[in-house]
Amino acid sequence: MTALLLVRHGSTPWTAERRLQGRTDIDLNEKGRADALALRAAIDAWAPATVVTSPLLRARSTAAALSDLEQVVDERWAEATLGEWEGRLPAEIGPDYAKWRAGRLVPPGGEPSPVLRARVEGAVNDAARRPGPVLVVTHGGTIRAVLARYVGLTADVIEPVAAPSLTAIDVQPEGAARLVTFNVAR
Repeated sequence: MTALLLVRHGSTPWTAERRLQGRTDIDLNEKGRADALALRAAIDAWAPATVVTSPLLRARSTAAALSDLEQVVDERWAEATLGEWEGRLPAEIGPDYAKWRAGRLVPPGGEPSPVLRARVEGAVNDAARRPGPVLVVTHGGTIRAVLARYVGLTADVIEPVAAPSLTAIDVQPEGAARLVTFNVAR
């Protein structure tokens, strides 16, 4: 069994505005850096042996605040592509925003949920083979995809995780998993 410590990156200027980020590469703001440093004690308690991160700057900056270990960058941990919605506010999207949050709609030009889940499944399997516990610094949509695939918690039954926050799962070699902790902000 391997513990995967799934951390959503810290706040960015767009997080503060509630702007959808997707694959747009934005770094942390000062609050995001401070909050990531505040989460470090919770991460240190797990004593991660490996750090895997999304290639996006906000995830890599969060990983650097959480651990001094060398980062393994894995493209599969990147956020879902949100197509035409990247950079937009929920109010600009209208009622389709709630449908998307519930997992019932794909943004125009966005990454479909089955594609995201398949990508994340490969990433989880590879991360679970590394020395653990494994700190994975990623994104809210990616964490939701992991929870849907491995724990059965779909987007329509969970709230988005905070920025930053820790959600931990134990993954068995055969692919079964159990939720250990959800959305711990400090």
